[in-house]
Amino acid sequence: MAEARRRSVLVVGVGNELRRDDGAGIAVARRLAAGEVPGGIEVREEHGEPVGLLEHWGSCDAVVLVDTMRSGAAPGTVRRIDASAEALPRGLQGPASTHAIGLGDAIELARTLDRAPRRVIVHAVEGRRFDAGATLSPEVAAAVPALAAAVLREARELAATALGGGTGQDP
Repeated sequence: MAEARRRSVLVVGVGNELRRDDGAGIAVARRLAAGEVPGGIEVREEHGEPVGLLEHWGSCDAVVLVDTMRSGAAPGTVRRIDASAEALPRGLQGPASTHAIGLGDAIELARTLDRAPRRVIVHAVEGRRFDAGATLSPEVAAAVPALAAAVLREARELAATALGGGTGQDP
């Protein structure tokens, strides 16, 4: 069956590793890629503008995005947002991004162009420093291992559902 052979879940670490905590998504993607990634799941890094994600979404059932947020929460705080049908909350998108077009805008553009996967999940960690530099703040660095584990767990669950190994219920 050709459909079962295609990737079902794409995990993308989004960010700029030269802007300190903005590199958290990249750090998570690298941690996952260094381990054992189950079949049906692909891990990528997106260093450019989030709108570039649309090029990668075409052949997957679900995408799990990992990025840094500036919502006013304590640095290192992690949030999971199901953006499958609704826009990201206002505090997680917009001018606080270090990108010209934020992640929320890219998701909405994909939805408008009917290019979004069926499931879009965002895991975001609150950053503290976004100035030039390649080192994550201690709070964000401490959050990366647990965040990577949560993202991998989510990707496995989504892949199992997409490939017919789930509960049969709509996620």
